[in-house]
Amino acid sequence: MSSEGKCAVCFIEAAQQCAGCKAVYYCGREHQKQHWGRHRFECRPVKVAEDSVQGRYLVATKNISQGDLIFTDSPLLIGPKMVCTSPVCLGCHQLAAVDCPCPGCGWPLCSLNCASAHQHKAECRVMQEKGYRAKIAGTPPITEYACIVPLRYLLMPEEKKKIVQSLQSHLDFRRKTPLYAVLRNNVVGFLTQALKLEATEDDVLGVCGVMDTNAFEIRRDGGVKLRGLYPLASMMNHDCVPNTRHVFDSEDKMLVFATVDIAKGAAVTSTYTQALWATHQRRAHLKTTKCFECQCLRCSDPSELGTYLGAILCSKCNGQGKVVSTAPLDDTAPWKCYNCEAQMTAKQVTWGNQALQKELEAMDKTGPQQLEAFLERYKAILHQTNSHALQAKLALTQIYGNTPGYLLQDLNDLQVERKLQLTHDLLDVASVLEPGRSRIRAQLQLELQAAMALQAKLDFETERITRERAEEILGDAVGLLKEATEVLKTEPDMEGKLQEKLMILMQQLELDGGVDNGGENEAIPEGPNDEHAAVQQAIDNSNEEPVIVKPRAPLRR
Repeated sequence: MSSEGKCAVCFIEAAQQCAGCKAVYYCGREHQKQHWGRHRFECRPVKVAEDSVQGRYLVATKNISQGDLIFTDSPLLIGPKMVCTSPVCLGCHQLAAVDCPCPGCGWPLCSLNCASAHQHKAECRVMQEKGYRAKIAGTPPITEYACIVPLRYLLMPEEKKKIVQSLQSHLDFRRKTPLYAVLRNNVVGFLTQALKLEATEDDVLGVCGVMDTNAFEIRRDGGVKLRGLYPLASMMNHDCVPNTRHVFDSEDKMLVFATVDIAKGAAVTSTYTQALWATHQRRAHLKTTKCFECQCLRCSDPSELGTYLGAILCSKCNGQGKVVSTAPLDDTAPWKCYNCEAQMTAKQVTWGNQALQKELEAMDKTGPQQLEAFLERYKAILHQTNSHALQAKLALTQIYGNTPGYLLQDLNDLQVERKLQLTHDLLDVASVLEPGRSRIRAQLQLELQAAMALQAKLDFETERITRERAEEILGDAVGLLKEATEVLKTEPDMEGKLQEKLMILMQQLELDGGVDNGGENEAIPEGPNDEHAAVQQAIDNSNEEPVIVKPRAPLRR
C-alpha cells in the first residue's frame, strides 16, 4: 500500500484516492487502472492501526454506512473444535458417520468422496505414511479432534505459518492452565511421537493459543461447530457494544457488515461475548478465554448504558433502589444501593449470580412453566432488565409461537399479549447494546411482527379494534418483517425461517372475519396485502445479491 499522498504506481505526489478504501492514491486514471489488478484483493474501507494500549486493530478509512459489507475474509486455518459432540468430516466439515471411515487414515467422513478433498489430503497422507489409523467411537465428548488444527498448521507453507505466528497467543499465561497441561501431554505427544513431525512444544501450544485468542466459531447444520482463523477479522478489537456483525458463506468465507454508521477513523469492532450477559459475566469470560480485561464504555458504566443488566433490587428499601457495583472494573469492589446506600460484598453478588445461572440452565425449555415461575419467584430480587431475567424472557419468546403445543395458532389472548410484552422488553435492551442492523434485533423483530399480526387478527375478529386499526398494525408488522429480512437474508440458516414467517404473515393479512355490517362480514381491505410482493421480493433478492450467504446443504423445513 502506498504512502499517503503518493501514487501507488509512480510514487509522485497524488491527490486522487481510491473510492473504495480511501487508503491508496493515484496520479491519474491510467495508473489506477494499472494498479487495480493487484489492489482489488486488498481494497476495503479499513486499515490496520497500532498503539501501545490496543496493539493492532482495524479502523475505518472512510465513512461506512449501516448495512454496508465492510470486507470479506478467507480462513487461514480452519477445523473442528478441540472437543466435538459428534463426528466431523475432515473433508467438508459436515456431520460424519463412524461407519464411513477414510480409507487412508480412518477418520470419519460424510462420504467416501471427501477422502480426496483438498484440505484433507495432506493430513491423510502424513497419517498413512506414519502408519496411524484413527478409531473414533462417536460417543461425546470426542476429544481426538484437538489434534487436527495444530496438525494442519504444521503442514502449512512457511509464509502462512508466519502470519499465524504474528497473532497474539498469550502462551505464557495459557501454558499454566489445566487445559494446556492436557494439550501438552496429548496433542504435542501425538504430533511429535505418533506422527513424528518436526515440531517443538511451543510450535504446537503456540498455534493452540493463537486459535483460542483469535478464532471465530462457525456453526453448521446438525450441531457441528468449527473454528476458523481469519487474519483480517482477527484485527478487529472487541467491544461489548460492537458496530459489526459477521456471517459465513458456504466456502467458510467471513462477511463482515456494519450494523451502524461508522465514522472515518473510528475502530471497527466485533464482540467475543453475548449481548445479554451482565458485566461481571462478560469480563470473567473474556479474562478466561481471551486473556484480557475489557474496559470498554459499557463495562466501565455501573448502569451498563442505562440497561442495568447486572442490577438487583435492594431488599433494605423494599426494591425502591437498584444495587449495582461501585466500580465495575474492579471485581472485588462492593455493590451499593444508590437509593438507601446499603451495601453488599462482591462475593455475595457472585455467589447469587452463579446460583441463578445454574438454576436457569437446568430448566425445562420445552414449555413456559418453569421459566415463568422463575421470573415470578425472583421479581422482588431481579431488576426487570437483569441479565438472568432477560435470558428467561428470551427463552420464552422462542417458546411462545415456536414450540409444539405453543405454536402461534395454539396461543390464547393472554399468551399472545405475553409474547408481545417479552419481545418489547428485549428489543428495548438490544437496541442499546447491539443497535442497528444486528442479528439479535432482527430475530426479535421476527418474533414481534408475528405476535402483532396474530393479535391484530384476534382483536379484529372479536370486534375489539376497528378495521382501520387492524390495517395499521398489520402494516407495522410488514415493516418489521421487511427490516428483519434485510439483515437475516445473509444468514445461511434463515432462508426457511423467513419464508415461514412470510407465509404466517400472509395468512394474517388475508383475514376473512369482520365486524358486523348489516349482516355481512367486512374484511380488512387489500392495502396490507400489497406488501406481500414487497416482502417476498426482499427475501427473493437474497438469491441475487453477490454478498448473500448460501447454505451448504438443503435446509430442513
